[in-house]
Amino acid sequence: MRREQKAVVIGGSGFVGKRLVELLAGPPREGWPRFDAIVTVDRAPYPSALPAGVTEVRADITRPSELRAALAGAHTVFHLASVVHVGLGKSAAIDDVNVRGTQNVVEACLALDVPFLVYTSSEDVVLDREPVAGGDESIPYPSRPIHDYVRTKIEGERIALGANGRALAGGGTLHTSAIRPTHVYGPEDPHAITTALREIAAGKMPLLIGEASARFDVVYVDNVVHAHLLAAACLHDESRRGRVAGRAYFVGEGHAPNFFDFLRPFAAVHGIDIPRRRLPKRLAFAIADLNALVHRVTGLEPTFHRFHLYVIGQDFFFSDRRAREELGYAPIVPSTEGIERTKAWVKTLKL
Repeated sequence: MRREQKAVVIGGSGFVGKRLVELLAGPPREGWPRFDAIVTVDRAPYPSALPAGVTEVRADITRPSELRAALAGAHTVFHLASVVHVGLGKSAAIDDVNVRGTQNVVEACLALDVPFLVYTSSEDVVLDREPVAGGDESIPYPSRPIHDYVRTKIEGERIALGANGRALAGGGTLHTSAIRPTHVYGPEDPHAITTALREIAAGKMPLLIGEASARFDVVYVDNVVHAHLLAAACLHDESRRGRVAGRAYFVGEGHAPNFFDFLRPFAAVHGIDIPRRRLPKRLAFAIADLNALVHRVTGLEPTFHRFHLYVIGQDFFFSDRRAREELGYAPIVPSTEGIERTKAWVKTLKL
């Protein structure tokens, strides 16, 4: 008897997770797997009306019993739940969710005989002190991660990929893969676009940081979802599984502008002028270190610190050649269209 093909999206109330739920519930696309049932799992409520055919389960991945109940009967799990915290203050949540939560997901898959797991990683797993220009998956994890967030994403990816090939409780094998999106943007983006525009509009960034030549990868949210679905399809296919299982994939769209140049069309929608003058690199790093010192004394979060300079102040962009060759990935939304869709959404915001 054929097993029900149930897809479970952990983190389905988040930015990328919600879009994955929407596209899973929408018209099928060539190369994507088909599912009989779709479940979104999150501790936060789904932020809009559920798409037709989607079931919502409220559960916390840091609570194994809740998680196992939510994953019962799953065929493929997409694990997107993550805490993004890059401030200087400590956050217990990033270890609870990004590390222990991922371990809980793996253990639940093994116990419940879930054969397929696609994990959402990050380009930040290779973030270090030196620039990266067109890097690929051969870059090792840094020996001394520059931030706890980087460390937790490394540990989470290791857990997910390390589970590949482990035996399921009832027989069979768990097959896993990881998608490393570059910086994701699109409508409902809760991170860099809105935060940066508000900071600039408030006059908190009179000078830009980093080199004018520094390039920063971006990728539209639908393209990230596309890569997740292609990875799942490859894991399902015995003829392609051996090449994909246990591997990680950078996913971009061949668009790596300077971060502030990327922001300009969105700023223009609200008449926000982004400064042109820049802090010299050496001075920017000196101020970042001073900001860290002030934080240690006062607990106040600075506008920027070294993490930001390593990401947007110098080259930090990647090749997605492996994803193209092994997953059959190519962007389904061109960057020009992605930017226009995002501008239309930014126009609706109150900054």
